[in-house]
Amino acid sequence: MAGRPKITGRSSSLAAVFVQAIIPRSSDADQLEEGLEKFGIARDQCAYCGAKGSDLDHFFAIVKNKRPSGYFHCAKNLVPSCGTCNQSKGGHHWETWMLGTAKNSPRSRGVSDIEERADKLRRFEEWGGQMPVSEDDLRSAVGAERWDAYWQRLEEIKGLMASAQIEADIIREALAGKFGDTPSV
Repeated sequence: MAGRPKITGRSSSLAAVFVQAIIPRSSDADQLEEGLEKFGIARDQCAYCGAKGSDLDHFFAIVKNKRPSGYFHCAKNLVPSCGTCNQSKGGHHWETWMLGTAKNSPRSRGVSDIEERADKLRRFEEWGGQMPVSEDDLRSAVGAERWDAYWQRLEEIKGLMASAQIEADIIREALAGKFGDTPSV
């Protein structure tokens, strides 16, 4: 049975939104198709495991430790993925995750052509030539004061979420005392 959701349980999602709201986005569809075709990666198939592709995954995560990783949303950083692989991979390096034993990684699921897929993705990585931009470079590009103020807002919102969780706990207990608590389904 799933536990009751916590307001504070959404801080990682909130941090990801803060990153996605500011990083450059340039996903040229023609360039994406060119890269996939060049390395024999089917657009409708997960590049990692071969299942039906339902998502475009950031090959290199754009969020790391709740901050910008230095990689951006661009055609050379997108590959088709199934939901299972996209969620399992998360912010891990694609190759470490893919060939490792993480829950739902292609290796842990016994994907038969995993080495062939990894070779294609290594060539895709070389073609993409992705080099992360340091957070210091991002900060200096917009100015330290603006950058720091932006991230301070995230901390303020997380503080408000913690306060709201305390209030929610008090209200929930009061309502349960008055009306009884019903089991979760």
